[in-house]
Amino acid sequence: MRCPRSAFVSLLFWLALPGAALGQGVRPGTESYEAVFDELRKLAPRGDGVATVRNLVLRRDVAEFRLTEGTLQLLTDVGGRTVGAAFVGGGTLSLTPPLEVERAHLRRVMGDSTLDGPIAAVVFIFADSTLPELQRALTFGAGTSPEGTPGHVSHALDFLVDGRERRADPTLMSALLNGDANGFFAAYVKRQSGEDVLFSVDPLEVEEISLLRRGRQLGQRVETVCQFQRAEDRRGGAAAAGERPEPLRVEAYRIESKIDGNYKFSAVATVRVAGRHPDTRWARFLLFSELDVDSVVADGGAPLTFFRRDGNAELWVRFDPAVKKGETRAVGVVYHGDLIGYGSAFEDFLPPWWDPARRRMPPMFDRWAYIKATETWYPRHGFWEPFDMDLTFHTPRQFRFASIGRLVESRDSGNVRTTRWVTEMPAQQASFNIGDFEEFEIKDPRIPPVTVHINKDAHNYIASYLPHARNPQQHVGADLANSLSFFTTVFGAPLFKRYYATEIPYFHGQAFPGLIHLSWVTYVGTGETGADESFRAHEMAHQWWGIGVEPAGYRDAWLSEGFAMFAGLWYMQVILRDNEKYFKQLREWRSEIRRQREEAAPIALGTRMFERRPKDYDLIVYRKGAWVLHMLRNMMLDTRTMDEAAFTRLMQDFYQSHRGGHASTEDFQKVVERHLNRSMDWFFRQWVYGTAVPTYVFSWQTEPQADGKHQLRFRIRQEGVPDDFAMFVPLLIEFAEGHTIVRVNVRGPLTEAQVTVPEEPKRLELNPLESVLAQVRTESWP
Repeated sequence: MRCPRSAFVSLLFWLALPGAALGQGVRPGTESYEAVFDELRKLAPRGDGVATVRNLVLRRDVAEFRLTEGTLQLLTDVGGRTVGAAFVGGGTLSLTPPLEVERAHLRRVMGDSTLDGPIAAVVFIFADSTLPELQRALTFGAGTSPEGTPGHVSHALDFLVDGRERRADPTLMSALLNGDANGFFAAYVKRQSGEDVLFSVDPLEVEEISLLRRGRQLGQRVETVCQFQRAEDRRGGAAAAGERPEPLRVEAYRIESKIDGNYKFSAVATVRVAGRHPDTRWARFLLFSELDVDSVVADGGAPLTFFRRDGNAELWVRFDPAVKKGETRAVGVVYHGDLIGYGSAFEDFLPPWWDPARRRMPPMFDRWAYIKATETWYPRHGFWEPFDMDLTFHTPRQFRFASIGRLVESRDSGNVRTTRWVTEMPAQQASFNIGDFEEFEIKDPRIPPVTVHINKDAHNYIASYLPHARNPQQHVGADLANSLSFFTTVFGAPLFKRYYATEIPYFHGQAFPGLIHLSWVTYVGTGETGADESFRAHEMAHQWWGIGVEPAGYRDAWLSEGFAMFAGLWYMQVILRDNEKYFKQLREWRSEIRRQREEAAPIALGTRMFERRPKDYDLIVYRKGAWVLHMLRNMMLDTRTMDEAAFTRLMQDFYQSHRGGHASTEDFQKVVERHLNRSMDWFFRQWVYGTAVPTYVFSWQTEPQADGKHQLRFRIRQEGVPDDFAMFVPLLIEFAEGHTIVRVNVRGPLTEAQVTVPEEPKRLELNPLESVLAQVRTESWP
């Protein structure tokens, strides 16, 4: 829903008055974030809340805590209520994840697909029914703490609280600040053997149940071992993608920003939110840590209490009065800071050939700006839901500027250019770019107009070092136009009526609705491998996959990145008319996927791969995700005519079915099944939810028959995968003149078959066209 302009105008008018920046952060007492945080951080055993325990059982979803014998002690209050208890003694923890993909990951990370063993201590921290359960089962009174109890409490808090940055688990903190019994539950478990873990129920997560361990990456506090929906959601068939647990829904933003000639940034963001919970007094937003908050105000201009620690992205805002369920409210945030960098910040990232004697930035780079935070340059609440945006920017007139949205107004006043951009449909991501660019337009009857920004001076300088660098206007423009046209043909009509492609001084690209950030490296374009063409097309493909159809959740990230990776490769194959480059890239990816298959997680773990092995995210979500589409493409190929219209219809159907919305892996599987007219559970279980990669050992022989025909016998041994692993594998049979391709259902350790052919084959090739992500070896007929 678009917000009424009048409400925004009245708020912005108030913010412009003298004294509008008088908000002084939190007020003391019960309204203070810091007071509640300090009480949480100092949780300790209470001397008046001690109970003897025998055979007490607590169950939370799939976890059972059996406290056989010991002492349980309540912890000090936070915000005037008891939110913790510590048990020391003997007992057991039993936990089996309900999903095979999670059981497999638990086995991969911790050596077993279940947790079922003795424990020495448990610390419970809760905002649910735990306290009444304990009070009904136990008798509390004065007593002493068992040895080690304070240490166990401290270890539990290490999972949930970061004292240095003064932040805590956001759902727990929301419960404490709002006085809610919101259902949060966490149990730190000291196991008698094996590492300590934390089991949690977080109702503000789409997948509420988690098992955590201490993080293994540098600077990482915790790592998610398992995560899944609650039992009631699984029984009821509720799709995780359809859940929206955040207490507030952001309906719209109206942001007015100023960027001066030195790239100093300031903004007023008016956020219109709607309440989902009965009463939300405190709400958490995220804002880039190098942006300072000057003030936060309510609809009528009254200052609101807020908490923000320097260097921390969290911004906690206290609504007064609380936002009720179904109520709509606007909040204004005034902020400024170092959002945009430029110049010498890139010296450490320059390649060796760039002024190697001094390693300094050439003068023309001093004004090459870069956006430091493309996701949190405005206050965010939730990351999966779209919103309307009305963006006004005041920028130096000499700079080129591009934003998401449709340009509805542009005017100059002196040296300042004011532009206003309005989203044509709700978006869940937004960015812009600014710099000393040259601009050119691509006008092609096949596609919407495309505006391209190039740092021409920088590329003239680059050309003096790299005389073979291509004209960026020519090759970048051609790929943008051709890929936009190609994807329109094979996927469907794009969402927007105009596109902007703008250069950034990074080594990556990024896509936003109608806006593409392209690395400066691809503008140089000296490579001959096809990678540049594939990269540019990849970023354009995100206008379909990732923006046109957004992943429904973190597990579905491959529907954006894997699809775009495949689309870029497909485009490169078509535009360069070079099959060898296409297959060479697939083979290189296959080699790395095979090398890492014992350690890497499956595609379905999505963005959680960053927590354990960050490099696997690119390998599995991007590259293996692209391989999955390549396998479907070849599975649907008409091997007699080499026509791939069936695969194109599949992709068009999926895009049209979810255009402008969200889609999950399950949604994609349903479309695949509709086009293949069969269940594809086996395929997705193996390639999206599994990690196995087969090796095929192939042998064959032929015998002449009395009628002149030949009896062809072959066998395929399948290695490195479970016994029920199956795949339709093409077999190319070449004759003296001509060839045929048959598909063999390879299932289990050994597949044997025979077929009558019209003449003696000259050559056989198992898995032509790299049709299956597999290694093939040949051996002599036994």
